[in-house]
This record gives sequence, C-alpha cells and structure tokens, in this order.
Amino acid sequence: MKIAILIPTIKPGGAEKQAALLAATLSQEHEVHFMSLWGKKDLSMTVKKFLEDAHVHIHYLSGRRIGKWKEYYRLLKQLHIEVAFNYLTACDVTGAIVEKLAGVNTVFNGIRNSRLAPVKTIMEWFAHNFFADYTIYNCQSGADYFEKHGFCKKKTIVIHNCFPDISDTIVHEDKQIKTIITVGRFEPQKDYLTAIKTIAELRKTRQDFVFTIIGHGHLEAQIRTWVKEYGLTDYTQILIAPNNVQEILKSADIYLSTSLFEGTSNSIMEAMNWSIPVVATNVGDNYVLVEEDKSGYLTPIGDVDRLVKGLSILLSSYQTRVLMGQKGHENLYNFSPEKFRDNYYEILKTKI
Repeated sequence: MKIAILIPTIKPGGAEKQAALLAATLSQEHEVHFMSLWGKKDLSMTVKKFLEDAHVHIHYLSGRRIGKWKEYYRLLKQLHIEVAFNYLTACDVTGAIVEKLAGVNTVFNGIRNSRLAPVKTIMEWFAHNFFADYTIYNCQSGADYFEKHGFCKKKTIVIHNCFPDISDTIVHEDKQIKTIITVGRFEPQKDYLTAIKTIAELRKTRQDFVFTIIGHGHLEAQIRTWVKEYGLTDYTQILIAPNNVQEILKSADIYLSTSLFEGTSNSIMEAMNWSIPVVATNVGDNYVLVEEDKSGYLTPIGDVDRLVKGLSILLSSYQTRVLMGQKGHENLYNFSPEKFRDNYYEILKTKI
C-alpha cells in the first residue's frame, strides 16, 4: 500500500514525533511518503534521521502556499497514493481537500488535543464532515468534546499516543531536598501561573524541595516575572530548551502539570517513563495516564489547594513516591509501540 503522511514541519514537537513514529511503523510493510508542508523550516535532524533509518521517503514541499498544494497534488498523483494521514489543522483542512481531488482512496485527519481555538474548530468540523473519511484523535476526551460540537461520530477513531523505548523501572533515592519539575511550552494552555502559585503556597510550610521549569515560548518573560513576584527566585530554576531534558527529568522526584487542556500528554508520559509520580489537573486524557491515588493525584483546573495537598503527600513519603512512580511506569506499557502498531494496522485492515 502507498501511504502519505502530511504534517506542517519536521520539527521536534509532540505531533511531529508521533507522525514520525507512525511513518516508521507503517514503513515495515508499506511504502510511506512523509510530506513536510513548509519544507525544511524548523527541521529536526533527529527526526529526519529517524525517518531515513526507517526507509521512509521524505518530501519537502516548496514555493508559496498555492504552489505547495499544487506540488502536493502532483506528488499524490505521481506516487499513486492510496491512503493519507494528516496532522494538525492546516493539513487536515486543505490536505484533505487536495487528497480527495487527487483521488486518494482514504483520508485520515488528525486532531491532537482535547480542545482547539474556535476558528480551528470550525475548520476541522468542515474538513471532518465533508472531506476526510475519518479523524483520528489522540484522546477520548477530545473525541467526546468534538462530537458534542457537531463532528460526525461515525468518522471518529481514537488512538492514544505511542511511547517508544520504555526504560526499566527506577527506584529513586530518598533525597533531603526533592525536585518538583514541570516541562512544557510557555503557552497559556499550560497555566504556569497556577503552577507558580502552587509552589509559592507549598513553600509556606515546606523547605525540602526545589522547583525546575523546562520549556520555551513567548511567555518566558512573563513566567520569569511571576517567579520573581511570588518570591520563588532562590529555589526555582528556569531552563530554556536544554539538550539534556531527559537527564534532568530522570533526576527529579515529582512531576507537576497544571494544564488547562491536553490531549494525551507526552510530558506526563516522559515522567512516567522515569518512574516519577505525577500531580496534574484532570484535563484531556490525564485520567487515562494517571490513576488517582495509585500513580499520582488529579485535581480540578486552577485548584491550588488540591495541588498543594498532592505535592505535600508525595514530599512527605518516600515510600509513596516510589510505589506511585512504579505504578505509573507500569501503566506506560498501555501506550507501547506494539499497541500503537496494532491499532493502526487494524484501521488499515478495517477502514480502507
């Protein structure tokens, strides 16, 4: 089978990594063409090498916007593409239209979050209901939400993100000063103000921890201002896109996520991989990742008191941290490459 995977760029983001994993998985039995809408913009050499090692054909579309879509149309016809997978709104909308015009048999769109901005929601609704054959959501909460907003239920498929290369279980040492860590883009979605308020409140009663923030984005200056305003400077470090994120995360003790919405959180999965217990807002499919009172604690959005309570319990008990971290690591196997592969091969078998 000849398959196209269309994505805006080949950068080191969550959607891009999942698209690359899909390409590598499908290339084991099919001819896969990976299309980058914006050419080599934001190109991740790591993702590029991963695709090349998997013998995936990479195409960098060129020219201005209309020219790119003309080139994509020509490639679809020339390569006799039978199935297309689209990632993110620009590719879902225009990609689905071009693919149908080019005679692609089956088009799968991809929504990677439980919420979208109103304009994007309308665009996705149009593409889902009138052009795509199916939309694949990476979270059940997203599928439920969009179905309530008029997305055709018969076209809905849910496949959670894949987590490759699951590590061995880790038993962290019991340190006198523990590290609470959060990782994510510096965007409003991540609600860093609530995270900072939580740490400030926790600091009123405990001094046995430090706080690490890893990320990058346009809210960096605002986050630094909040850290200063809430008096957290002396025990908070802000790291901007370090090249050793996993090493830093591995050495942490508790993971904190205060997002306003999520799909299937890659950063929480990374914490689970290193056997780290999680305190998170109950958004998106966090409830699928984190088992309440077993691998961590889930709280309502913006509930500083509940977040503080969860962090305090984990700071107070080494045994609880170890047991919850191990349980979270065990849960990660529900998102293994094997299950990911089986899910996608099942839809190729039953939906084409």
